[in-house]
Amino acid sequence: MSISPRSALISRTHVPHHQSSAASCGADPHARRTRAHVVAALLAIGLAGACGGSGASSTVSAADADKSIRDLIAVYQPGDPNKTSDFEDSAFRARVQALERLRTAGPEVGRAALATFAAGAQTVTDIQQALLDVAASNCPVETAPTLERLITTYDGKVGEGLATRAVEILARTSPQRAIELFEPLIRDPGAHQTRPSQESLIEGWTEAASRLNAKDARVLCDVVVDLRQPPDARYAAVRGIAKFGGERAQKALGSVLIEGASDGNLRRKAAQTLLVIMPRKPFCELITEVSEHESDDIFLNFLADLLDKNCAGQ
Repeated sequence: MSISPRSALISRTHVPHHQSSAASCGADPHARRTRAHVVAALLAIGLAGACGGSGASSTVSAADADKSIRDLIAVYQPGDPNKTSDFEDSAFRARVQALERLRTAGPEVGRAALATFAAGAQTVTDIQQALLDVAASNCPVETAPTLERLITTYDGKVGEGLATRAVEILARTSPQRAIELFEPLIRDPGAHQTRPSQESLIEGWTEAASRLNAKDARVLCDVVVDLRQPPDARYAAVRGIAKFGGERAQKALGSVLIEGASDGNLRRKAAQTLLVIMPRKPFCELITEVSEHESDDIFLNFLADLLDKNCAGQ
């Protein structure tokens, strides 16, 4: 009579695992610096041009650019709370369309957006975010210092929402600068009270690295095994690792599986990500090995279910 992987695993005597959760996740630092310098040089060449790097040729006059920004501000003005949901949906679509259109409007519009933001007259957060988005999309080099200041300098008037949006915009429009700024912040989780959350910085790093076609999970696998990091940061790192994979990522996630101090949700996310990034046979062997030493019945049931659904016949 055949015995299912679930039944076999649950019937085993559980022996606690005492392996260390440390994993070697960093790429060679010398090679990384060399690659970073090469990428930065290529970006500098490619970004040389109007408005510090938009690359778009603009036929928009300064007056027309100013009008475009005034129209954008008008669209983003807060609506009447008494209006119906249909009206709110229409207003939302108008905002999305206006933002998408101006993201490629050219350097003059980018300059106008940046100047309007710098003037400080617009205090509605949605308008501030839209101005920064348009400015960075058209003038990434000129806008990057403003985004970096918002991310690294606490301002009670600005608030965390705008700083978090600055993380997203910098990652999309200046990915190399974002990588260089975010990595040291991510590795120092103790000071996040006065800056964007670790989760948003990790998501920004992942976006920037993806845009640069990075092949190494680098900081993400370090965060995954760092017990100092808040849970949402470690969750974000696991999600990010799924986009990169690689041997280092597999080792880091494997360490989480046997880490007694990790919460069950993180361990489950690690196992699910390993299912995505590992070849099936090594994955099944790893999950079987972890199961043989697992003492938590709830997690053991989860592992048994993984084996039943994904490792039959392996």
